[in-house]
Amino acid sequence: MKKSIHKLENISQTLNSHQTYYAFNKIDTHLSEKYRKGRINAAKWLNELIYFYIQKEKHIIIEFKDNIQEQKKQLSLLEDGDFKDGLFDELNLIEDIIDDRNNNK
Repeated sequence: MKKSIHKLENISQTLNSHQTYYAFNKIDTHLSEKYRKGRINAAKWLNELIYFYIQKEKHIIIEFKDNIQEQKKQLSLLEDGDFKDGLFDELNLIEDIIDDRNNNK
């Protein structure tokens, strides 16, 4: 996912450059104001879309952890034993990894 986020951030930088270029560059006199406005509006919309997807990605790990916790609630109904212990040990290990990664950011 880091590759995706990195790529979206690079695209956003390009879009910001385009917005600035088409808003303030008057050297290219062959470009109509409507064309410039179209490029600016498209760049703004795409940047908003990028923001949406970056925020969505940030919440994926939260949803993943929520699913683990929900699974643990359901599994708590199982009879105590080695099988249940194995399930919980694995789920707890992954939760710890998630928490460590979140704390290291």
